[in-house]
Amino acid sequence: MIKRTIVVGDVHGCLPELKMLLDKVNYQQGVDRLILAGDLVDRGPDSVGVVRHAMAIEAEAVAGNHDDKLLRRRKHVMRAQRDRNYKIPMRPDQEQEGIIAALTQREGEWLASLPTYIELPDFNALVLHAGVVPGKHVSYQSREVLTMMRYMDKDDYRMMRLEMPGFRQPKDSVFWAELYDGDVDVIFGHNVVGREDPQIWENALGAKCYGIDTGCCFGGRLTACILRPEDPFAREIVQVQALAEYKKYGGYTEE
Repeated sequence: MIKRTIVVGDVHGCLPELKMLLDKVNYQQGVDRLILAGDLVDRGPDSVGVVRHAMAIEAEAVAGNHDDKLLRRRKHVMRAQRDRNYKIPMRPDQEQEGIIAALTQREGEWLASLPTYIELPDFNALVLHAGVVPGKHVSYQSREVLTMMRYMDKDDYRMMRLEMPGFRQPKDSVFWAELYDGDVDVIFGHNVVGREDPQIWENALGAKCYGIDTGCCFGGRLTACILRPEDPFAREIVQVQALAEYKKYGGYTEE
């Protein structure tokens, strides 16, 4: 019988902090269910280590946009290895190229197998990386939305990209959780809500959206949201402080 479900926000290669957090919550492999809310890789010191550790401790995970970007690059790299004349149509990224070189075939396949969402009916909850658009069940949401959503047009709910330069909120947009109209809680990462506490939105139906990306790789905190079967509507927050600022934080993040 599963004792608890533990959902962890964006790890982004921060393996020491992940281990610290799992020690703090006393994660018990084979007893607790552990779900990582996407973006296992990039930015932090040991992306490969995070993937390997997640597999070793039987963690589940949903796909994040950084995981997907790494996998797209991996496909191009593998094709270039077969065809010397093939030009990779992505900007060079030494960090990602190093991760790809270090991942085994099995580890790459595991990362590629991650779903875009995990439903938790016993807790009336849902785990995904980024967000959803109103009026659609999660099973009808696109991969792009589930892994990339931040802001949407306030009138037609069209997903909108961050404005450049500066990765700014688009004009006439609203953060997706402000318009969430579902009746299940959503636990998500992707958007750094700050480097301290998670952020919670509640809609008219009483459903809540829990933003648990607290910017660990930016020197913030790594956050876990814990769900217990004896009190299925309670959500306990546990955090650890990052050991370092692995990437400079400017109040925003790149896609």
